[in-house]
Amino acid sequence: ALFEILAFVLGNVRMQRPAIIVMTKVPGFADVKTRLRPLLSESQSAELAGCFLTDTITNLASVFEHRVIAFTPDDGRESIETVVGGDIYIPQGDGDLGQRLDAAIAEAFEMGFGPVLVIGTDSPTLPHEYLAQASGHLQSHEDGVAIGPTDDGGFYLIGVSRPREGIYDGVTWSSDKTCEQTVANIKNIGDVDLLVLPRWYDVDEPKDLERLIAEIDSDEAARDRAPTTSRWLTANQKTFVSELRIVKFFFFGMINSSLL
Repeated sequence: ALFEILAFVLGNVRMQRPAIIVMTKVPGFADVKTRLRPLLSESQSAELAGCFLTDTITNLASVFEHRVIAFTPDDGRESIETVVGGDIYIPQGDGDLGQRLDAAIAEAFEMGFGPVLVIGTDSPTLPHEYLAQASGHLQSHEDGVAIGPTDDGGFYLIGVSRPREGIYDGVTWSSDKTCEQTVANIKNIGDVDLLVLPRWYDVDEPKDLERLIAEIDSDEAARDRAPTTSRWLTANQKTFVSELRIVKFFFFGMINSSLL
């Protein structure tokens, strides 16, 4: 009887190998941070994107043993390996973001990982606890889905306990409806334990960069989460700070800032 009980328990335990996929452009091989220009030069944009990538990968190590780097363009593999090193690399391939997300997640499950989470590299100071909360939810819910909304209407994280179809159907990417439409699709699937994480922000535009500078300047924990980014901003801030003042004046009003 004891052996029968053990067999039943073991047969119903899900063997889990949680993994997180990082969707990234290869700095120097793809146009990055274009919405931060002319505030940043092309070379500065590439450097900052590289800092974001480095800090993102480093932060993940404290939560995830298995990390998959899904990169674009496909011929940037050698370059991306020199930036981060030591992880699993897969090309993103063709298609819109939804198609590339589906393909990357499917490949991770085929490699024997699960649950699978996905993030980008635009939130270098993302708190560790958000990642841990998402991973814990997916590991404890067989039908779990997790999503982390951003302030601009997108999402910084999505994760699934098992393969799912239809999550990205009809989603308008890079819009203020992206997360809302994705959540609607998730709820329409049915039999889903959905976790919506706390809201965070992407660094895409000058106002986002200003927010990042202010956060790093005032929050030691943020500096610890993004040390490479923090060092780069300290070394380069004077080269674009006057342009940031101009952007604030014309688009956000005259706001006093201790940083500027």
